[in-house]
Amino acid sequence: MQALVRKKFVLYYSPEFAGGERTQIVNGVDFFTETRGFKRMEIDEIGNMDPMDSIKIGPLMVWRVK
Repeated sequence: MQALVRKKFVLYYSPEFAGGERTQIVNGVDFFTETRGFKRMEIDEIGNMDPMDSIKIGPLMVWRVK
């Protein structure tokens, strides 16, 4: 039986982000939705990331850590 691994991401909001500089840990890809401002292409790309990959989306940097 295969166990499902819940993906874990670290988000880094750069100082240019409207809310200011901060970091956030997110469990699962459910956080990345169009209602939160992510485009469908970005959501698909984040969902296909391997552990330790990163992607920059405007002032937001996303790292997959697990």
